[in-house]
Amino acid sequence: MEDTIKIELLTPLTGTFLPNEMEQDWEEEDYNDFEEEQVFFEGDDLTEYASVIQEKIAEYNRVGHDDDRTDNLMDYFDGSAAIKEKVVSAVPSVKESDGVLYGCTTLELKEYLEAEELSELCEYLTGQYSDGWGEGFEQQEIPVEGGELCIHFWRPIDFEFQQAKSEVSKEKSEKQENPVNVPKRLKMQLLGMDGNVFAVMARASKLLQENGQGQEAKEMIARVQKSENYYQALHIISEYVETELSASSQNDTKPPKKRGKEECR
Repeated sequence: MEDTIKIELLTPLTGTFLPNEMEQDWEEEDYNDFEEEQVFFEGDDLTEYASVIQEKIAEYNRVGHDDDRTDNLMDYFDGSAAIKEKVVSAVPSVKESDGVLYGCTTLELKEYLEAEELSELCEYLTGQYSDGWGEGFEQQEIPVEGGELCIHFWRPIDFEFQQAKSEVSKEKSEKQENPVNVPKRLKMQLLGMDGNVFAVMARASKLLQENGQGQEAKEMIARVQKSENYYQALHIISEYVETELSASSQNDTKPPKKRGKEECR
């Protein structure tokens, strides 16, 4: 089977904690009291529950499957044929980043998505988390110390997708800072390609592979897919092929003020 590309998309995660001693009277006149006893958690409150939440997700994803298969959100996708062809799977989970627990959608791709395709896919996933898969999962009560926890993969405000940050090992960072026997970089012009980082990356990857640097091409792709923004992605590419940014790529990693995170809402 041909190699696939994996991307992690992070989204805000919240939770509702229901204490064991909560009054379980659902009569209308007592509903306000019931509501006041609930405790609402943000992502930074949920990190200690990461493992039990992930266990519940795995259990929920197996419901309705007789074999070892789990839910793949692409099984229900009825949008563009190009996206269906490129995206093998979209699987929900949770992931901690910088002390915050996020909803995480792991995409397995046959090839990179264009910007419009990624936007359409994110819109579909938003629907799944607000009305589909996520609506069902938030009804799954998770037993924790002192009560039960319900997890919400969607919220009505400030809901957006962003790629998970790159987790570069210290050893790898040191190698990048002190390269040994690094082959001469091929030249590639960025002018005229601005605006589509996937096209730039594909062009660079092709040049590297034609020069016998297949491993470097894979490494570059993995790093770019985990970059925080478009500008940083161009600098990563410029470490592998010589571009107009290569001269400053070692020292200038901050995006200009007019550029923001590459994200889809």
